[in-house]
Amino acid sequence: MKKKLLILSIGFLFSLTGIAQTKNVDVDNYYFNCAYRAIPITPLDPLFYYYSVIIKPTASARKNILVSEIADAVFVEGERRADVSTNADLTIELNIGNIVVKSSTVKERTESVKNKDGSVSTQYYYSVGVVYTFESNFVIETQDEVLKKSGIFFPEGNLQYNTDEYKTRKEAADFWNNNREVLIADLYRKHSLESADKVSSFASDNYGFPVVRGKDIIKTIDEKKHDENEIFRKATETLKSLLEAMTPNVPMDKERAEGLIEYFKSIPAKYTDPKSKADKNLRYAAYYNLCKIYIYLEEPDKVGEYADLILSNGQDTKDCERMQKAAEEVRKALNKTIVKTRHFSPDQYYPEIEE
Repeated sequence: MKKKLLILSIGFLFSLTGIAQTKNVDVDNYYFNCAYRAIPITPLDPLFYYYSVIIKPTASARKNILVSEIADAVFVEGERRADVSTNADLTIELNIGNIVVKSSTVKERTESVKNKDGSVSTQYYYSVGVVYTFESNFVIETQDEVLKKSGIFFPEGNLQYNTDEYKTRKEAADFWNNNREVLIADLYRKHSLESADKVSSFASDNYGFPVVRGKDIIKTIDEKKHDENEIFRKATETLKSLLEAMTPNVPMDKERAEGLIEYFKSIPAKYTDPKSKADKNLRYAAYYNLCKIYIYLEEPDKVGEYADLILSNGQDTKDCERMQKAAEEVRKALNKTIVKTRHFSPDQYYPEIEE
């Protein structure tokens, strides 16, 4: 009898220990890589078009840069480049100005060095600081001049370049004087390519479908003593794989997502205790993941529905606000053009070229 009571007591003790270990469930961020296409800020008509690029350097710039390299670096993401400029619906003109050196000065830098005998000596370093100006500007226009946008790059005034450091003033000065033309040519190339990058970003953001890549978050749990731990973690791992399988051209696999949706929906129905912190955190993680699934399935109304449930579940209001904001961004993107998704290949919207 005593032995039986002892066994029952030990069993009861383990039961209490298990309950104590599952009073709470830790919810962790689980990062994944995401990719999609942004919708143009100012969609054009036609939405998918051909563009041409014209580079106009000054005579001095032409001697120092390869014009074709700069032209190749200008693009509108998601649109097609015309082989012949007269066939283009949109033209990007990039004007490259002169580099004008205003001054070159040998600069001195000192550094205290502790010697082996404990004494301190001063080490001198010399470089040449160059002050110069450079300007580039662009014009973007359509054939019918409905659109005509222009802008200036590097208008802020003086730019600076510093050479490497040398041990004497003469070495620093000689380096600049002997290599001046090569260094200026390098600056022309550097700033011309920067200008190409800037005009490409402007044109792509405003009139193209640029690819957006980044990191986002879903939720997982970490509580080995909880019955749901293993299956929830596996579901989150599967969700991460599904989200990372998306590309700018390929949307999420909706059929595979349905099973995950059903699972995460089952969590709030299964863990209903309003006083249990573990139940509350499980519901929160499930609602959060459902929001993210519907964001990338591009169903903003359902995102809003589960964002509200995060709030009513008693979590941080900021999560609800962030989800509602994401839902509104998706809604605006889908309503902006005839393209009702952020995952597509622009090629499918261009007419077949007749042979």
